[in-house]
Amino acid sequence: MELVKPDIKYKDSFIEALREGFYLGSQSPKSVEEIAEIEKDFEAFLRNKLLKPYDPTPRLRDDGKYYPNAPQITYWLIDNGRFIGAFNLRTKLNDFLMYVGGNVGYGITPKYRRMGYATKGLALLISKARELEMDKLLLAAKEKNIGSWKAIEKNNGVLENIITLPWDNSGQKYKRYWIKL
Repeated sequence: MELVKPDIKYKDSFIEALREGFYLGSQSPKSVEEIAEIEKDFEAFLRNKLLKPYDPTPRLRDDGKYYPNAPQITYWLIDNGRFIGAFNLRTKLNDFLMYVGGNVGYGITPKYRRMGYATKGLALLISKARELEMDKLLLAAKEKNIGSWKAIEKNNGVLENIITLPWDNSGQKYKRYWIKL
């Protein structure tokens, strides 16, 4: 099992994962039409969505404010030549991500959930962060996403607090963790 940069050689298993409902972090699963567009020009998808250069242009966030984009590196979790999931490592945080998003976002293909892949992938991502000489990582998980916060805790995540988002009326709570590297 390894974390690699997104690559066209994993196109088939990535597309299969999208069809099965794979999504990353707070995103939503892709529609049939969106998947068809990605499949039609996979190289452009990689170049324009996953491997594009860092752009600090501020972006509107859920709290109604603009924040500069955070630099991030996308990795794919590959096992036996198959796409299993994706991990994003944000190397710097803006104020919004400091509050709720954190340094790490990840998602595992539905058929591979509850098999330890999030825990193993996060351990590999922690190694990547150490290579970049980062000293700690902030991670946030929805309180209801038991698999996510268990993966964080198994990787020595220390719970800082549980918050609700002031702009979200759903009552959804987030657990915020720190991992010292």
